[in-house]
Amino acid sequence: MRKFFYLAVVLSLILSLSGCGQKNPLSDFAEMSGVSLTEGRIVSEEDSHGGFHGDGYRLIVAEYSDDGIASEISGKENWRELPLSENLNTFVYQPYDERISIPRTEHGYYYFYDRHSECDHPYDDADFLNRHSFNFTLAIYDTDKNRLYLLEYDT
Repeated sequence: MRKFFYLAVVLSLILSLSGCGQKNPLSDFAEMSGVSLTEGRIVSEEDSHGGFHGDGYRLIVAEYSDDGIASEISGKENWRELPLSENLNTFVYQPYDERISIPRTEHGYYYFYDRHSECDHPYDDADFLNRHSFNFTLAIYDTDKNRLYLLEYDT
């Protein structure tokens, strides 16, 4: 009986160290946005969080094999058709933070969720540039390239 116990412990250690239990980085956002985005192939991922109070940004770029995601996105309430709103356009392309590089996207959809403590309407970006700090999630889906840019920004 002891041998089976030790074998189970060793196997669970091996599996956890090998990364078999790792979560897809897109799964939390897929749940939040209501779109099954986890089938995408992650092309790049940058994460600068870990600073003071967890400040930083995370930018994930994922590619999809077909336009099936676009048809799923188009029916969702909190996804909007491009172009970006004036505030989001200013933040992303002026740029507010030069470390973040998202190419201009003409055709597609975007999703914005304001996670700031002072936010009254989390899907509305009208006031978010008027604050001293930012906590938001922005996704831009390019229908020409079947590519998703997911930005989580915290200051």
